[in-house]
Amino acid sequence: MKSLPATMPLQTAMVKTFWTSVVGPPWLIALVVYAAVVIVRFAAFLSPYSLQELFFLQTLALWALPFVVLTAEGRRQIGLMAKASSPLAVLLSVLAGVACALVFFGLGMVIYGNSPDNWCMSIRTYLHLDEMRGLMSAPSLFALYALPAIFLNPIGEEILFRGFIQESFGRRFSPTVGVVVNVFLFGMAYLYLHGIWRDAAGFHLRLGSASLAVFLMACIGSVFTLCRKMSGSLWTAMAAHAAFNLTLLGSAIHQFTG
Repeated sequence: MKSLPATMPLQTAMVKTFWTSVVGPPWLIALVVYAAVVIVRFAAFLSPYSLQELFFLQTLALWALPFVVLTAEGRRQIGLMAKASSPLAVLLSVLAGVACALVFFGLGMVIYGNSPDNWCMSIRTYLHLDEMRGLMSAPSLFALYALPAIFLNPIGEEILFRGFIQESFGRRFSPTVGVVVNVFLFGMAYLYLHGIWRDAAGFHLRLGSASLAVFLMACIGSVFTLCRKMSGSLWTAMAAHAAFNLTLLGSAIHQFTG
């Protein structure tokens, strides 16, 4: 009988047997989870109905992913159980997240100004800043959005992208493939925020600015990947992601409510 490839035991150990028997190998399960996340996000933000609660529910599902889908060995493999190698690694990750946010926001304003092609204007709409600035001061707005910016996306997304997707593809194919797939899918996941939009005439795509935004988000995902690699822990990637969100939030509030 033909022997199994040497990578199979690691692949199987990463995910609980139930899920591999129902869906398939870990990399395929990761794609299914990603597809579900994307579908929920697009339904929540592009639906004519108010379905914002779906976004919160998919975030909770991503938090639960390591415990529902992964084994204890899988949680170790994705770096969730490892502590940051040093306080310096955490500090550098935070600074990297801040720098990424400033570049991302600045490029949007410089290239597109206040036009609809500017992803910063999409962030303005997403945060409802025009409606909120008449009700709350800028510091109050920042405080309102700060906790979600730290805890909602950064934890769930890093578990999925720099954790599950990167490790499952990296162990099945190669570490390079794991990085490329993780950052590409990370960039594409944000088309719901800027790129695809809907009005009474139907769906539309801002091809030029959307392509640039996806590329920039993929580059930012690469920085988060480097933060994880630098420390061996997923928590530094989460720290960089949280710093990115907070800086982007502060930049948007300062720019559009000042």
